[in-house]
Amino acid sequence: MKIFENIMNSYAEKLLQNHNLAKEEEQRNLLTKEDYLQILKPALLIIENNKDKSIEEIRECLYNASGVEEIVANSIYNKKMAPGAVITYGTKNYQEMLAVGMRDDTKSESQTTLNHTSGLTIYDLASVTKLFTSISVQILARKKIIDLNKQVCYYLPDFPGLENVTIYQLLTFKAPVKTAGRIDKAKDKEEAEEILRSITFDESSSGARPYTDMGAMVLKYLVEKVSGMSFYEFINKNILEVSNMYNTYVSIPDEKLNSVAPTGNNGFYYKDGNYRINTDVKPGECYDEKARIMGQKNGNLSGHAGLFSTGYDMVNFSRALLKNVILTSDELHHMADNETGKKGQSIQYLGKLCYSKNPVQEDSEVYHPLSGRTMASAGWTGTQLTIDPDNDIFYSLLSNRSCNRMTFIDKEKQDLVQTYDNGMKTIILPNGKEMVDSSRYAWDRDEALVHPVIKLSIWYSFLEEIYKDELSSKDNLSFKKRRR
Repeated sequence: MKIFENIMNSYAEKLLQNHNLAKEEEQRNLLTKEDYLQILKPALLIIENNKDKSIEEIRECLYNASGVEEIVANSIYNKKMAPGAVITYGTKNYQEMLAVGMRDDTKSESQTTLNHTSGLTIYDLASVTKLFTSISVQILARKKIIDLNKQVCYYLPDFPGLENVTIYQLLTFKAPVKTAGRIDKAKDKEEAEEILRSITFDESSSGARPYTDMGAMVLKYLVEKVSGMSFYEFINKNILEVSNMYNTYVSIPDEKLNSVAPTGNNGFYYKDGNYRINTDVKPGECYDEKARIMGQKNGNLSGHAGLFSTGYDMVNFSRALLKNVILTSDELHHMADNETGKKGQSIQYLGKLCYSKNPVQEDSEVYHPLSGRTMASAGWTGTQLTIDPDNDIFYSLLSNRSCNRMTFIDKEKQDLVQTYDNGMKTIILPNGKEMVDSSRYAWDRDEALVHPVIKLSIWYSFLEEIYKDELSSKDNLSFKKRRR
């Protein structure tokens, strides 16, 4: 139908315009209108061929044609990139969840069906926790409780090494920092906090890789100091409760421990031929050692890692962001303004404790077809969250890629990795044990688990554009669960 084709053309132009809303010139024009048309044309054909069906039925046709279910299932069941995954995605008006695999693949499926992933499986968010820190700081700034341009020491005098560093600089990774020791080697919380208070501006840093946990760790103390609340209490009151996130924890209740996807027993293979298997992560503890030392299991949330959440809660979190429930439209639209990336100087384009679009797709947490103001966050354990405030598209990935897998293999040992016909990669350790290799997960997951699903969300958004008059005449918010 000519009218559908006209809508496709105008929508491709809209997507391109949104793509070029990026702050930096080098983040713009990474795609052309023709690129967007190539993304939309398969969806247009499906919509035209099913124009007499309901919107829900057309969505089902788009889903089946995308091949997303088979791609994700292949990644989990054949490539074994992780024991399982819970992926949520969609638009402001329509959300979908795909649960695949098991929480822990050391248990056989016949042992218990409770081991299947679901929307209530609890995952370690790892560095996605930083988004909650960023939002907390922005809420305080909006309420004029803090001034982002004031020096950190104005509010936290016990951090004297940051006397010339502003809150905004910590929030945006603009100030390279270092501590006098390693927090992950501290014997207890008191020693860890003493090391953190030694933080100073790092004059020797080249600034090429500005991403760090340290700024977010300090900002947690800022939130507590000015609010008079523990960090988790502040997040619970100002983010979780208003977003209907009822299963997001720092300290997991005992009755929920059987729903946690484990993240330990992962391996490290070093250059000298030595290896180790990490057995330190106990049930209910987060993987990040710094967050554990800071008291995560006892409810003391750190600013950089330590939160656990579920697929259902990540849907509600994404929806709350897109609907400006916890951040204003202006705050959300400037969350991913690049503050660090410089063409030819830094490969990390970062915003307010989140990723901005990197001009090189391989180095980018943000999928290029999304808008220039899209923010993304990723966790070491296998989590990822993407929010596109201009196209009203979201994506979240919860997985535990570190569970019983090799998470580090030195480049000099990479030739020992074997790739099977089904795509699974393994390595045999000196003791003869064969383990799945997930050391390249952050790169492999984009093609396997992220980009195809986001492209399907763009199709769903295009469908809503075609039927926007019909959708606007009724309450169209809907949610669908899928399991493979």
